[in-house]
Amino acid sequence: MQIKTNRDEFENYLRDASNIIGHAEKVFIPETVKEVSEILSEANARKIPITIAGARTGTVGGAVPFGGYVISLEKFDKVLDLDKTRKVARVQAGVLLRDFQKLVDAEKLFYPPDPTEWSCQIGGNIATNASGARSFKYGSTRNYVQSIKVALANGDVFHLRRGEVLSSDGSIEIEVNQGNKIRAKLPTYPQPRVRKNTSGYFTASRVDAVDLFIGSEGTLGVVLEAELKLLDKPESFFSGIVFFENESDLLACVSEARKRSFDSRNSMILDINATLLEYFDHQSLKFISRKFPEIPNNANSALFFEQETNEKTEDYL
Repeated sequence: MQIKTNRDEFENYLRDASNIIGHAEKVFIPETVKEVSEILSEANARKIPITIAGARTGTVGGAVPFGGYVISLEKFDKVLDLDKTRKVARVQAGVLLRDFQKLVDAEKLFYPPDPTEWSCQIGGNIATNASGARSFKYGSTRNYVQSIKVALANGDVFHLRRGEVLSSDGSIEIEVNQGNKIRAKLPTYPQPRVRKNTSGYFTASRVDAVDLFIGSEGTLGVVLEAELKLLDKPESFFSGIVFFENESDLLACVSEARKRSFDSRNSMILDINATLLEYFDHQSLKFISRKFPEIPNNANSALFFEQETNEKTEDYL
């Protein structure tokens, strides 16, 4: 394990992509679960705050420390198992998304979450419930996490598998090491009916303990490992961009594309089934037209779309 105590040595760990700059006493770079547990246990006993650092690609300062210790999971960078038959992978939290995507792609498998920055770490993706443009079809990271290994603030480490621990009567009870249990009352605010929500802790009528940690930004525990669900790799993708002279026509197009996409998924009919629908307003087009002069001068807005294709659907589309 590396321990950095000189600010000149750990300056990079005091900021993320937001360019917010913080401060810390030390930076720990552990290589084992035991080392993480010991750091957390010591800090907890001494009431020293801990900030978990991944690849620091976030834009809201989530990995920026304001005192205390930083634990960087950059050495937790191993893919521990890839089961092509079951279509699952077990990875450490510090595995870079781009490396993982490259690995599964070579096995003709597909990991759908696609945040904009692929130099991020899987652990950070889980902590923020990351997604990307393809969340319109595939949803966020939450949908692909089957199990997690978590370290609590006191150093306890335990494993959670989806479906094994569910809430009851607004509370949840999780058994950790040596039979110890933690019981917590869950928030009661409703979840908005949207494809993705990363505001607050996850709530539902029955909350899976795995989902409670996903998107919690490291406030409940440190995710050290995860088992991720994979899909078969699509044969290919068809994408394009459509320009509109007014936004009302674009919004009508989006409504139609959404409806037909949902209908085709539910009934398995051959039709539009978009993986993403991305909106560009007039100011966005004006900005990128400096690099892409092909954009029509009369374009007020644009819709970027993508859909999986195969031999059956390519000619139809």
